Amino acid sequence: MPTVTRKKTVAATPEKVYDLISDPARLPEWWPRVIRVEDIAGKPGAERSRWTAVLGADSGRMLRLDYRCSGATRPRRYEWEHELKGTPYESHLARQSVEARIAEDGEGSEVSLTTVNTLRGTAKIAGFSMKKGQRELLDEALGSLAEAFEEGEPE
Repeated sequence: MPTVTRKKTVAATPEKVYDLISDPARLPEWWPRVIRVEDIAGKPGAERSRWTAVLGADSGRMLRLDYRCSGATRPRRYEWEHELKGTPYESHLARQSVEARIAEDGEGSEVSLTTVNTLRGTAKIAGFSMKKGQRELLDEALGSLAEAFEEGEPE
């Protein structure tokens, strides 16, 4: 089960960070490869909200992935899961989730992002290489998150 955690301090209060992270419509502002978000059901920051993220793949194709919020505690924690049932990913993944933890750190916030990927079948042998890709993904996400607040707190 490849689990990866990365941390970064950003120049914003936990409330402001939570507002950005927990709003699916704002994923294109900071989450890698998300071009747009569609079909949002539920309020930002609310548990059980659902959405579809449209991602640009390296191949140039667009990927549509469905997600749901699986846990939320304002302003400290927000977790979302990829809805795998009935998708091509279901044969390789039993679970794929992202958890954001936000803690006050001086005048800013320490943001910790953790991905959990529970692999199935022959995909289990890819766990070691998957960790490298997840580290890069989280580092890029945290970098974009920090940049969003460096230019002044996004509204």
